[in-house]
Amino acid sequence: MTAVFEYLFWCSLFVFLYSYTLYPCLLYIFARKFKKPVSRNEDYFPSIGVLVPVYNEERVIRKKIENILSLDYPQSKLSIWVGSDCSTDGTEREVKSFNDPRIHFWAASQRGGKTGVLNKLAPQIEADVVVFTDANTMHRNNCLKMIARNFADETVGGVAGHIEHVASGDEEFGENLYRHFESRQKVMEGMLHSTISAFGGFYSIRKKLFVPIPPNSYSNDDVLIPMNVVRQGFRMIYDPEAVSDEDMTGSVGKEFSRRVRIGAGNFQAFFWLLHFLNPRYGWPFFCFLSHKVSRWFSPLFILTMVISCGFLFWYGNDVIYKMIFATGSIFVVAGLFFKVLPLRITRHVYYFMVMNFALILGFFRYLGGIKSAAWSRTDRG
Repeated sequence: MTAVFEYLFWCSLFVFLYSYTLYPCLLYIFARKFKKPVSRNEDYFPSIGVLVPVYNEERVIRKKIENILSLDYPQSKLSIWVGSDCSTDGTEREVKSFNDPRIHFWAASQRGGKTGVLNKLAPQIEADVVVFTDANTMHRNNCLKMIARNFADETVGGVAGHIEHVASGDEEFGENLYRHFESRQKVMEGMLHSTISAFGGFYSIRKKLFVPIPPNSYSNDDVLIPMNVVRQGFRMIYDPEAVSDEDMTGSVGKEFSRRVRIGAGNFQAFFWLLHFLNPRYGWPFFCFLSHKVSRWFSPLFILTMVISCGFLFWYGNDVIYKMIFATGSIFVVAGLFFKVLPLRITRHVYYFMVMNFALILGFFRYLGGIKSAAWSRTDRG
């Protein structure tokens, strides 16, 4: 029996370490050895349609539209498409108050979530490139130019932009660290071939490559749409110089329900994208398995590590398991009491624990069945 728990412990530990340490190292090596450059053209300006799905965004939609209209991009090649998922506030009134033919408004007849808005509105957009963005994401002046230059390369089907979080408190040490970690991997994945996901608040694809995603897609368009681009034989790259800003709650607790929703969407996406586990996809297969699959299921491996190591701590004779379990317990306790012991390391531990717990709850939400993609906005600062 002890041998079984030892096997479970070391296998789970390997997968966990592979996802967070070994894969980034391998990615760094492979990206430099097998780098595939993008043929950018700074003077390439395709027509761009900015798609903004909204639900009760009266507070920010005017600022959002004004932000897009102020961007440094040929105005004759820029349009804005706002899709409302049955908003009940003054969102529609705010959008229609702009007397500008470049601004289009569409309202759903019944709630279908962000997915419903994207599926219905994206095919209507009259532009070469569709930029998907959220109402609370504000773009920096040259971000569309940075996006557009990549589409001069005919092998590029989509470009993901970088998002900086405007936050304070818990979010400052947690989400921003996670975003930096993710961004570096996305850059290197794009150097190999394609990043297999984007930050949902700011990414783009060629209009002709848009394929409707399943109607009950739950907070996973930023994975499914980029992977549809890769499936059609094009690259999905990440440009860290195309920057936007996004405000956050400033609290891990307030972001928890959003993370549970994202977790449920992750597992939903996994079972829809199983065919990408076929090695014939090459680098996208390697990145999908190593970056997403191992990361999505990491909470299950962490639980296996804890249970197996706990068993070996009590019933085994090897001192190494007693040391590992004791050290891990100290980190967990320190993380739980980070507000009492406000050290940077304890904050990181707490954030990591909370986000993985949210992922576990998301897994059970997925198992319970997701029938609707409708969502409620997260109240942010």
